Amino acid sequence: MKIAVLRKDYNTRGGGAEVYAANICSALVQRGHEVTVFSETFLGEGNRNIKHVRVKRSFLSGFSRTSSFHRKVQKAFRKSKPGFDLTFALSRTFPSDVYRVTESLHAEWMKIRYHKWHSINPRHRGILKLEKRIFMPVNTGLVVTNSGLTRKQILKNYPYPEDRITVVYNGVDHAKFCPCETNKEKLKIRRILGLGEDMFILLFPAANFKIKGLDYAMSTLARLDKKLLERTLLVITGGDKQEPYRKLAARLGISDNVRFEGRKENMREYYASADLLFYPTLYEPFSNVCLEAFSCSLPALTTSMNGASELVNDNANGFIVPDATEEPLMARYIAKFAEFSGSERDKFADSAYKTSLNYNWTKHVEQLERVFKKLLES
Repeated sequence: MKIAVLRKDYNTRGGGAEVYAANICSALVQRGHEVTVFSETFLGEGNRNIKHVRVKRSFLSGFSRTSSFHRKVQKAFRKSKPGFDLTFALSRTFPSDVYRVTESLHAEWMKIRYHKWHSINPRHRGILKLEKRIFMPVNTGLVVTNSGLTRKQILKNYPYPEDRITVVYNGVDHAKFCPCETNKEKLKIRRILGLGEDMFILLFPAANFKIKGLDYAMSTLARLDKKLLERTLLVITGGDKQEPYRKLAARLGISDNVRFEGRKENMREYYASADLLFYPTLYEPFSNVCLEAFSCSLPALTTSMNGASELVNDNANGFIVPDATEEPLMARYIAKFAEFSGSERDKFADSAYKTSLNYNWTKHVEQLERVFKKLLES
């Protein structure tokens, strides 16, 4: 197939959405497809067989930039006229043959994060208008979501045909993310990272601390009883601003229980040496960090507003709470897990790892190909 991929930023070293685009494009090329990426940026180690068409970059902010990319990528696509078999949109734009929802559904995000009066804000109105037009059946052939959560939200907010939405869960690189072979290795990694060997380690990895619920994570930590808190450490990785959260930790009296590590390339070591992934995200279609953690035998505590919670078997490989405001419940789950015996924790870790084995990128790409073929056959 000749596939046109529409993606605002293509960066093999970027965030989750950028890395996903790069991985999928490379995988499609390896499977014999001809891939052309239409994007503003094209950075990182790329596959030489992936073609690139530059979309003029907008230096506007907010919706203006989103809208600008939509207009300019469609213009660049029409101008190229290379006879593609299908268009695969990975950013907000239309028309497309297949649109994969990579960002939070804005209609739902507005309900979670903003007062209803914010709906008159030009930025939000613009994004909602664009989103509404994307989900008009005439503008988008098929839709791919990475969770059942997003699928349900689309059907709740827009009149898009149910039989044209397919859930394709993300994959994980099991060679890159793997568990420690022995407890001795785990302790060795902790020494290298400067983490206490006897500490109860909660891991919070995020690029956006606010959306992923760091303030709720810290408030939950402050609820732990003194004895448990003394041996608990919240390890925070990611490149977001630290100072507001350092001040929050000080106000809550947990500065000694919080450690900011900044952005890290060696996330496998952090996953493999922690005791529990603590990820109280406000809303996310599917958090890759949960699947990466599982692949490293790390159980997860997350919210039902995270599509990845669909992989969590509550009280077997992790814990699920309704949303990030459930601080007392999250504190109870943390205390419960902290008091588990070694064998009980091992059961959770083993269950998490076995769950991850059902998800890999080869399977993901094969499912995408079936969606593509369904479109072409129709």
